[in-house]
Amino acid sequence: MKTSFGLGKYRDLLFAIFLFVVLDLGILAFNFFASMELERDASRINSAGELRMLTQQITKSLLTLQAEQRAQMPTQTSMAQLNQGHAGFVRALGALKLSLGEDMAYAGSGAQLEGLRSGLYKLEREWIPLGQVIEPVIAATEPTMEDADMAVTKAVARNIRLMALCDDLARGVEAAANFKTGRMRDIQLGAIILALLNFVYIVFKFLRKLHASDAIADAARRETDDILQSVTEGLMLVRADGTVGGQLSASVRQLFMREVKPGMDFHGLLRSMLSAERAEEAQSYLSLLLDPKVKPALLRQLDPLIEVQILPPAGSNQAGPFLTFQITQVREAGVIKELLVTIFDVSQKVQLQRDLVATQEAARSDVEDLINVLERDPALLQDFLIGAHERLAELNQGLREVGHLPRDYLALVNDAARIVHGIKGEGSALALSAVARQAHRMEDVLAPLQKRTDLVGEDLIPVVFELSRLQEQVHRLQRVFGRVGGAVIAGSVDAPKQIDAMIGNLRDLSQRVALAHRKQVRLSSKVSEPSLPAHVSQFLREALPQLVRNAVVHGIESPDERQKLGKSPVGELSLDIDRVDRLTIQVTVSDDGRGIDAPQVRERATQFRAEAAAMSDSQVLGLIFDPQYSSATEVTEHAGRGVGLALVRQLAQAAGVKLRVLTRTNRYTRFVLQFSVAA
Repeated sequence: MKTSFGLGKYRDLLFAIFLFVVLDLGILAFNFFASMELERDASRINSAGELRMLTQQITKSLLTLQAEQRAQMPTQTSMAQLNQGHAGFVRALGALKLSLGEDMAYAGSGAQLEGLRSGLYKLEREWIPLGQVIEPVIAATEPTMEDADMAVTKAVARNIRLMALCDDLARGVEAAANFKTGRMRDIQLGAIILALLNFVYIVFKFLRKLHASDAIADAARRETDDILQSVTEGLMLVRADGTVGGQLSASVRQLFMREVKPGMDFHGLLRSMLSAERAEEAQSYLSLLLDPKVKPALLRQLDPLIEVQILPPAGSNQAGPFLTFQITQVREAGVIKELLVTIFDVSQKVQLQRDLVATQEAARSDVEDLINVLERDPALLQDFLIGAHERLAELNQGLREVGHLPRDYLALVNDAARIVHGIKGEGSALALSAVARQAHRMEDVLAPLQKRTDLVGEDLIPVVFELSRLQEQVHRLQRVFGRVGGAVIAGSVDAPKQIDAMIGNLRDLSQRVALAHRKQVRLSSKVSEPSLPAHVSQFLREALPQLVRNAVVHGIESPDERQKLGKSPVGELSLDIDRVDRLTIQVTVSDDGRGIDAPQVRERATQFRAEAAAMSDSQVLGLIFDPQYSSATEVTEHAGRGVGLALVRQLAQAAGVKLRVLTRTNRYTRFVLQFSVAA
């Protein structure tokens, strides 16, 4: 029994593509091999050239040694040069001999090594007598004049011959390397030509298949037109942008009692046919169906387009029919491309089953509940995504316009670290783990650059790559949430719910960070201010995730440590938002953890700021906002870079917010933020 792998008529085309890939991989592998061989050949040529130089060095050092002995001068320098030259010559000769003896690449390329090995043998034979008379000289601490004179005689007698043999060997090695390089170039050119021919074959086959497919498509289109003209049910496609597709059955116009043309707005068409309430529900339902995260099976009982009555056109006395819309997602590569809408005339059924109205009302109520859930958090998500997009776009522009001095690069890297850390904090608070992870990866690239003062333009290339990935992640989320954009409008959630949603996000963030650090926390809140000005809300969305994360990681102790101190194993975090007076709103983030130990901060701070040793305790507390300070012992996704509190201070300075820190060892830490607002 034959097994089909789904290749069919494309088998030869797929095989050609596979062959093309294999050829490409082969060329890449051959290039890698060729580069290694070029490196080895260069080493051989260098070794051969080095032999000639070492021959001269040995002769010179022997003559110098002889002269020094006769003049009764110290011989340490000449002996050292002699030892060095002798050892280098033996090493280079042995390496060259081993390389030429084991290298199979020469034989594979057709290069003849007999001449090289013969030259190497002659050189070795010429060297051995000289090496034998040199060895007693270098073996003795103070060689005798007789040994030195004998070595000099041998060296002078053989020097010219040795240099000539070295030159011949170097030229031979270079010629063999050039021959082998030429052969490898020919092989590489042949492989490239084969790959190009294979590519031409692929294009030719593809064009033939495309022509055949066009013919089949034309025949199928004619058949589809025949079906659409004769089918009694309404059939139509709705594109992802909400417009009517180019194919629809002739019965659609009769069922809708109005003209329907390709390209029309389907939502507008529904509004003209249905009541305002039902049209709005239908629009929300269609938006949900276009969301790939929502499974159609979960919405089947919530379909508002079941047994709906069509409103007749103005001036018509005929009652509109009752229609049921059956909507199916059309997916391509996992992406929802279109919606297939099938319309059934169920007027007779509706006349017999009026009691189904209550069920329809319940279904509409369920849809509204689901829409409310979707409308609650996406407003905050939309604000974050817009803000993140703008900040990353500004950073991208900064990369394009950065100066050419190391200090300009360093300033840009520091700004990037603060921006990315802020986005990571907000993303974590909103449970956007993909954004948070990508931001953390970008921080891994930025962190080593922040410690350097000799940055050049090339050092920013990895930053550009990671920035593009983070921008793409944010843009991808924008596209996903944009699919429900018809039901989610920025500002559509009232202020108290926005505050509640923000606090809920912070509570979830505290739980995730605590779980990652094996701690237990509980975040409580007290909000006496029903609404916050826009600039205060924006500041809190950026700053509060940093303060909450800092409290869980650095403030709250482990459950065992808390129990030893007589505390509950569950750490308490609190967020208070209150109006001090008509011009001031105060936000306090506090924890009942270990507090901030000023002597410990001073000890760590002296590593990057010497004057910290002479600071008072209150002055030392201000150093926790320094980007170079961190009390973490290792870098994790939630701590260790020293950027979180530095970002809070930068945001506070930019917004004119008063920032204070109150702490008591083993009792509490409080961050107090005061905002000036209009009366």
